[in-house]
Amino acid sequence: SLYCEYGALAKRFAVQCNLALTLKGRRTPPFSLADNKEALRALKIKTGVMTRVKKELAMYQKEVTSEGAKLQAMHDAGRDSHDIKQQDQVLGESTMMIGDCKTRMENAFNDLLAAVDEHGADAAESAELAAAKAILDEVEPMLEL
Repeated sequence: SLYCEYGALAKRFAVQCNLALTLKGRRTPPFSLADNKEALRALKIKTGVMTRVKKELAMYQKEVTSEGAKLQAMHDAGRDSHDIKQQDQVLGESTMMIGDCKTRMENAFNDLLAAVDEHGADAAESAELAAAKAILDEVEPMLEL
């Protein structure tokens, strides 16, 4: 019948547009399964970004320590001034990257915090939400320094 074809087309259009349908006075809820998947995906991606930036910061801090020790050893050994200058440039670049990583960490922290606030209800009691909250709690003290 014409009504059945129209109803099927309206339902297909509503699914494509992610709209709620009104059929015979009953309103069906919006398609929360897709929203839930998107929420979990967003949390997982932003948590991964935060984890990666945290690891990069730790790596650069370790590199600054080792390069500083290497530069001091070169000074103590009386190495050529050109070699010392090159090593000083390497140390300067690593130090510069720490500031960049801290800026990216602050941005990633704010993005993840916003995602947890936005998608927290959709992803309640999920592993992704728990991981996001754990990394936020772990990184927050690092940002206050």
